[in-house]
Amino acid sequence: MAKKRKKEKTPFRKKLRDFFLVRVLPLPSYIFIRLLWASVRARFGGEENIRPFLERKEPFIFAFWHGALLLMVYAFRSEKRTFLVSFHRDGELITRVIGKFGIEATRGSTTRGGVKALLSLVRRARQGYSIAFTPDGPKGPAKKAQQGVVELARLSGAPVIPVGFHAKKARMLGSWDSFIVPRPFTRVSFYYGEPVRIGEGERKSGAGMIEKALADAEKRASELLEEG
Repeated sequence: MAKKRKKEKTPFRKKLRDFFLVRVLPLPSYIFIRLLWASVRARFGGEENIRPFLERKEPFIFAFWHGALLLMVYAFRSEKRTFLVSFHRDGELITRVIGKFGIEATRGSTTRGGVKALLSLVRRARQGYSIAFTPDGPKGPAKKAQQGVVELARLSGAPVIPVGFHAKKARMLGSWDSFIVPRPFTRVSFYYGEPVRIGEGERKSGAGMIEKALADAEKRASELLEEG
């Protein structure tokens, strides 16, 4: 008769890390984002590409690269909003922080819980929710769109609105996504690109379409700051 395997104890470091991520860090992270936003000078471009959806209260997929996450809560405008947050260890922190901004989270990713999360997001879109999605999350490769966003756009019928971000002065962290932390009092810009719709015949080409749209949006965001 096989012996039952003993349940492994959770290492103290993991418990401590999880405690800080869930109980300690959300509030100071929220305060930091609010203070940083209050200090920067922000410009928005391409608003003609998102305005019709806001006025008609139609759902859309708000897509941006993972490294530009920090201040995106201020660009994600919609009456009903949900944000795809992965089951990665930082996911609970992100969930709690965006919750303080009035944005709900849908948990899942393209690598874990993907099908369940995808179906949940499709239902949300049909209920009128706009969905924030990082096509290269949660682990990269950076700026490479994964199939999850393509399938979400195809199944929901919601257009993808690519959002580019640029900061005049910023610190780039050494993470896989080169996470951008704008310096206080710098200038930042957001650019809403033209909506991208994914049809049935574009499942293979959809990722490339989204990558190109995001590259164009990033370029336009950079140009906004050069214009002064």
